[in-house]
Amino acid sequence: MAKINTNSNVYTICYAAVMVVLVAFLLAFVSSALKPAQDANVAIDKKSQILASLNVRGLAKSEVEAKYNELIQETCVMTPDGQVLEGEDAFGVETKEIGEKFPIYKAKTADGADALVLPLKGRGLWGGLWGYVAVTPDMQQVLGAFFNHESETAGLGALIKDEPFQSQFIGRPVMGADGKVALTVVKKGASESETQVDGVTGATLTSKGVGEMVQGGIQQYLDVMGGAKPAAGCPHKAAGCAEADGCEGCPQEAAGCAETDGCEGCPQEAAGCAETEGCEGCPQKADADAPHKCKSGSDCCKSGTCDKSGSCGKPGCDGDKACCGHK
Repeated sequence: MAKINTNSNVYTICYAAVMVVLVAFLLAFVSSALKPAQDANVAIDKKSQILASLNVRGLAKSEVEAKYNELIQETCVMTPDGQVLEGEDAFGVETKEIGEKFPIYKAKTADGADALVLPLKGRGLWGGLWGYVAVTPDMQQVLGAFFNHESETAGLGALIKDEPFQSQFIGRPVMGADGKVALTVVKKGASESETQVDGVTGATLTSKGVGEMVQGGIQQYLDVMGGAKPAAGCPHKAAGCAEADGCEGCPQEAAGCAETDGCEGCPQEAAGCAETEGCEGCPQKADADAPHKCKSGSDCCKSGTCDKSGSCGKPGCDGDKACCGHK
């Protein structure tokens, strides 16, 4: 049997190749074995950050899951055009996806107040920023906030992840006099209103990044939610309808139920309208199964028939469309 020449190039190359394959296999095995634990730790960390925005901090890892399940009531994910992605959980949306998707958490704060938690993302001096802002259901006031970063300068921009900076947001108004989101961050000592939070000294660009992330991010959520009343939680219809008690799915507005584009069939209390096939807003005279129904939106129900004149045949009507539920 020939003796192997351990000094040859062929032996060296073969030996190195075998070792590389073995090490790669072992690393892949270890990574695969540890992945469930790593994923669990990432999930716990994310839940801890969401809880921090609700003013729940300092929990042990073993306590986070139970507290998260206690305080998070409901979640949904919306698209930029205001549609709800059915069956998708907000927690599954990654930070890099925010802007393409809008995750919303309906929750309770540490003291039991109703809140909406809005995940945000932005850009600092050296890398990405992200955070969670808890606001009142009407989105008028901040209840809590948490921010973090990828690679901001230690002792300067990195301070945005600490409670002293984040606690400044609690109780701040969100909106300005123009009805737009005004909450932002300015240079320390330069704030001129309650919507302006002091930035970190010596970290102007990081502070500016947080301000732009908060102001622009919350405004995006307001635009996406459209006509939905935030107090009702996540919208349940694509056109921004929110469930209201007793309304069985009709959009809830400032006072009672009213028709909204894309939400057909909602009873309109002021005009007494109810869903009638083809009537498009005309008051229903008898029952929904009456043989005579309106043929178009310009026709009105009159004693079980349709009247193109615009008059509903009611005492006091002037021949216009007011009696028909039209303005």
